[in-house]
Amino acid sequence: MKTIRFLGVWICLAVGLALGAWSQRAPAPPPANAPPTAFSSQRAMADVAVLAQAPHPTGSAQISKVRDHLLARMSELGLEVSVRPDQGFHPNGKDGRSLTVAAVQNLAGVLAGADRDLPSILVMSHYDSVHNSPGAADDAAGVAAALEIARALKAGGVAKRDIIFLFTDAEEPDLLGAEAFFARDPLAQRVGLVVNLEARGDAGRAAMFQTGPGNGALISVFAREAKGPSANSLASTVYARMPNDTDFTHAVRKGLPGLNLAFIDDQLAYHTPLATPEHLEKGSLQHVGDQTLPTIRALADAAELPAKAPDAIYSDVLGQFMISYPPVVGWALLGVIAALILFATWRTLSLGAASGWEIARGAAGLPLLATTAALVLHLAGRLLMVTDIQRYYGLLIGFDQLLWGAGLLAIAASLGVATAMARGASRIIPCVAAIVLGGACSLIGGFDPIGLGLGIGTCVLAGLALGYRTDALGGWIGGLVVLAVLAVTAQILAPGATVMLTWPLLVGTLGAGLAVGLGGTRDRRVALALTVLIGAFALVSLAQLTAWSAFTFAGLGVQEPAVLALFAMLAAPALSPLTHEFAATRWAWRAALVLALAGGGLITAAALAEGTAQRPAPTGALHVADLSTGKAWRVAEQPRLDAWTKAALPDDGGSSPAQRTLAPFWRKPAWMSETRAAPVEAPQLSIDRAEDRLLVRLIPAPGAELVSIRLKPSAGLSQPRLNGRPISLTTQAGQWSNLTYHAPDPSGVTLSFTTQGPGQVEVAALEYHDGWPALAKAPPPKPAGLMAFGMSDKTAVLVRGQMSW
Repeated sequence: MKTIRFLGVWICLAVGLALGAWSQRAPAPPPANAPPTAFSSQRAMADVAVLAQAPHPTGSAQISKVRDHLLARMSELGLEVSVRPDQGFHPNGKDGRSLTVAAVQNLAGVLAGADRDLPSILVMSHYDSVHNSPGAADDAAGVAAALEIARALKAGGVAKRDIIFLFTDAEEPDLLGAEAFFARDPLAQRVGLVVNLEARGDAGRAAMFQTGPGNGALISVFAREAKGPSANSLASTVYARMPNDTDFTHAVRKGLPGLNLAFIDDQLAYHTPLATPEHLEKGSLQHVGDQTLPTIRALADAAELPAKAPDAIYSDVLGQFMISYPPVVGWALLGVIAALILFATWRTLSLGAASGWEIARGAAGLPLLATTAALVLHLAGRLLMVTDIQRYYGLLIGFDQLLWGAGLLAIAASLGVATAMARGASRIIPCVAAIVLGGACSLIGGFDPIGLGLGIGTCVLAGLALGYRTDALGGWIGGLVVLAVLAVTAQILAPGATVMLTWPLLVGTLGAGLAVGLGGTRDRRVALALTVLIGAFALVSLAQLTAWSAFTFAGLGVQEPAVLALFAMLAAPALSPLTHEFAATRWAWRAALVLALAGGGLITAAALAEGTAQRPAPTGALHVADLSTGKAWRVAEQPRLDAWTKAALPDDGGSSPAQRTLAPFWRKPAWMSETRAAPVEAPQLSIDRAEDRLLVRLIPAPGAELVSIRLKPSAGLSQPRLNGRPISLTTQAGQWSNLTYHAPDPSGVTLSFTTQGPGQVEVAALEYHDGWPALAKAPPPKPAGLMAFGMSDKTAVLVRGQMSW
């Protein structure tokens, strides 16, 4: 029996981690000849192949081809097709001095229902990509999925209500197409519910990560209808507090209910040239359809859309099915948990199996485990130095090693704490180590209050938890008490966040209740059955936590690996009795050391990984022609030069690359090398004044994808207008204000303001064109391990002007 418990923790770890990883696999796509009412990613891939032939940002020539294909496909499907031109607006920053605008062409196709007066369902995706990315996942996959959904729904017969398929323009610049639709399009008034399809990678399962307000009834429909659902309410709760946005943000601001789905694995393909149809995982696209098609079909056929109800607490279970319940059920579950903890505590104390002091040390031990794991992982994150997008994408090259390395470090730290508690280790060494590690966090990148706080917190908790031997039951029950307090707090403040607390806690308390209720029996069969049952509880809990942690790490872990400490803490109570048996042996310290070395080795491998043809690193350089000075520059905006930029920037006869500014567009130093001026088509900038109105007009050169106009007045200007339309753009004396305009009208962009008294204004305009100037010397080819990123391989033309009055 002792041997079984000795090996149990390793069996649970191996099987639980493997089962959790298995649950995150995307489903196998059915063949292209699947039944007509079914969703087939094989069929949808035909559209992805056309849409993602090349980068197609808003304002580019390629997006016109994408638009034509979409219009033809919607017509083939028999939808009521319309092009809905407008302007989309997005203010940047808090001071109002920056505004992003685009001339958008949203595309709408309506699948008519039997009762056209009923509120419609809106299926939304965006058809633009970022520069330098074909956008096979983001968001050609969402567009193709919507077309396949429309085809399958039509094959199933007429639904009760209309279904609107909206393909938005200019999502990538700042959700500008969605802003135009929800703010001003009359079609938006017919929408009762929104399903948005997105991507932040090109592999993995598609997660439903955001819903609208009052989602209780809608989540019940999704849980019932979606095939292989992937969702949990903690992700939605956390996402609502993050600065990230999608087109769905504008629907939420309108108070519309809905579902927002995306797959986020293999983010090296996110916004990069790697996002090709060949690289896209077909199972990810299939999982989008598996969840959304049956849900949309059920909603479209319902007599009424789900009414607003209290937000649900919900989660999938290993990707097989979903549980969903209102907050009142959450309180009931916490009541059951509290009863089990009270029973286990009373029984333990009455039997003398553990003392009150041991339970108290166990209560300090669980947060000690969490802070220790967080401190070690946070220090690892500081050493990775993820301070810029270049480093971020560099780490994505070895993302799998980073994930498993961080996981092994979390396990090693947890096992180390468990061993120290089981053996009653001295407090001195852990306290000193915690302070040293916490202080070390400030040696990389400057003072780090988080690392120092973790070090101090770990030191204090080590003083409370260590110094005396803590038996299994004391540590187990103490940890459960801490989790129960956290779960109650979360239930009060953010009920959706409790799903990852309540269920591991319930599993742990059931195990503890059985252990103290049946433990101590002399019947070996009962003892064996109890051990197996507790092990099974631990295995299932660990598998689900592995699935949750993998998704969370994909979203947050590169910036902060310490996020895994939360899941180490949640897994600890279920594994506690098995871990304690091993921790008491002489092998425990060695095992923790081996795991720590393996985890550190994997993280180091990820940190040192270099780009390959299959997983290239990002690079970039562009040509800047400053027509006001007659000079030209080759510019690399990333913080560090790589082999290609070192060769590409110093043109023949040009200067060596150096970090410098070029106001007002490069106000922070960028790598620049002066190069030969090559002929470029020039935009026409004019500054005039009619009575008290200042007019700044820019006529872009043919082929301009976007323009940026910056002006610095000597005094504040008022009543700003763009092409005669009132806008929100603040100006301030001596400060630059900025208007960025995507897909500018070839006839020109006009900014106008009302002036007061005498003054002057400086104006600078920058426009971007695809490719290098025709007569400029081309840079060398990029090696296989590097790929263009951002505004690389473009020509930026800068003109300036000024006026006094």
